[in-house]
Amino acid sequence: MKSQRMRVVVKIGSSSITEANGQLSIAKLESYIDQMTRLYQEENVQLIVVSSGAVALGMAQLGWRRKESTMPEKQGAAAVGQGLLIHAYQQSFSKRGIDIAQLLLTKADIEDRKRFVNIRNTMETLLHFGVIPIINENDTVAVEEIRFGDNDTLSSFVAMVADADLLILLTDVDGLYTVNPRINANASKIDDVWNIDDAIEQMAGGQGSDRGTGGMRTKITAAKIATGSGIDVALASSESKDVLERIVHREKVGTWFHAKSGELTAKKSWMMFGTRTEGQVMVDAGAADALLRGNGSLLLPGILSVQGDFQEGSIVLIESENKQEIGKGVCNFSAWDLRLLIQRSQQGESMRNMQEVVHRNQLVLTSSLIGGENHQRFENLH
Repeated sequence: MKSQRMRVVVKIGSSSITEANGQLSIAKLESYIDQMTRLYQEENVQLIVVSSGAVALGMAQLGWRRKESTMPEKQGAAAVGQGLLIHAYQQSFSKRGIDIAQLLLTKADIEDRKRFVNIRNTMETLLHFGVIPIINENDTVAVEEIRFGDNDTLSSFVAMVADADLLILLTDVDGLYTVNPRINANASKIDDVWNIDDAIEQMAGGQGSDRGTGGMRTKITAAKIATGSGIDVALASSESKDVLERIVHREKVGTWFHAKSGELTAKKSWMMFGTRTEGQVMVDAGAADALLRGNGSLLLPGILSVQGDFQEGSIVLIESENKQEIGKGVCNFSAWDLRLLIQRSQQGESMRNMQEVVHRNQLVLTSSLIGGENHQRFENLH
């Protein structure tokens, strides 16, 4: 169970930790660590750091130009740079009497429920003993299928795994603007976002700096995951004075994305955001209505078709007849068994007393069909 101490995930982007030439900026790093030390030692805040910079540091160390590098070369640069990065953190925190630990993750670690729980247990243990985890994507082994692709998304999953109270995204802009402030002088900063709808998503521009892999779009995605999991998100400039302390003190800094009040349970948050579906189940109108407007489980008579080749216990996507997404759930049957049972049902065999295909407690709704809303619906179903 999580400590009563405030728990904060701090994501530091590549541009916020390096110089223009890709070299590590000791001055920037020391500034963040000074602030984190005060929060940790004087205000008893539990901290988790998601730090970019390994690829940029490796590229600079090897004298490579990132835009001209292949993926294996970038992975090699990450292997060089990660050692430099964690060494810098270790030296800086050690001077202040604080221990750190290194965790390197891939998307596959989050998608697998056992590994997800193991990561959570590891972080809980480290935090309990006063150790600050320093986390990055394991770029040296990650391929497209298991990559987060950016540390904004990774940080939102880390916040979800850690059951954090707050996620801070440090970047090279001071918040979310109506349009890109670098190219439009009429841009207005948004102080608070209570719902990440289509209009908010359209405000996100393209990629960020040359030294990073993310942009405003990835930060909006990260905020959507975190707020849907009941975690507040603050997006602010890394160059703002005492930015971390001011955010933790709830000052009006940057843009605040406020957590949804009906947040998901930890497991359903994982099902919503952290899993990869292994197949699809299409349901008829009656089953869709029972799932969306009632409190029912998904039963066999409501299933029209099955796609994919999955085993029992897999996460499946549930869709309506017109291909609109309803939700995700843990399926109690394999795809082969479901197809066989559907065939037998069509031949007249009664399936009324059959076990639920997806039990309500193992289901999370993601539909935009309910109440005419055009955003995801989050339910906390026990």
